[in-house]
Amino acid sequence: MKIAIDAHVIQEMFARDTDGSVMENIEDYYEERREDEEAKGLEPFDGMEVLLESGVLIETAEGYRVVADQDEWDIRGPGPGESEVRQAMIHVLEASKVDWCGEPMKGYEFSDLYLDSYWGAFDTREEYVASIADYVDCGTGES
Repeated sequence: MKIAIDAHVIQEMFARDTDGSVMENIEDYYEERREDEEAKGLEPFDGMEVLLESGVLIETAEGYRVVADQDEWDIRGPGPGESEVRQAMIHVLEASKVDWCGEPMKGYEFSDLYLDSYWGAFDTREEYVASIADYVDCGTGES
């Protein structure tokens, strides 16, 4: 369920992003990582390319849109797999804040808080996904 909550949180980040700050935060984060990885002689990890190539992130005329439904992702071919998508999502959640449900916090903290609060509360994936949607929109039913 971790990847599901992460996807929904990122989806909401982009849906609420009116000024492009989410993408700017992510680009800044990857620029810092790239410099550090290159200094260490490592191949840079391009999480944005992973998310775009796998279909998790889609560029539109209005900006970007996130596909939270894992069944729609292309992670079973020659491109990025689930582990790369998970890594890229963790980076997005590290780089961006959730500021629409009370006190601002890093995206991964918001995601982890859901797991801490609801893990074991439901029997089916469908129940979790419904619960995640409610959690991500702060229980307002507007997501």
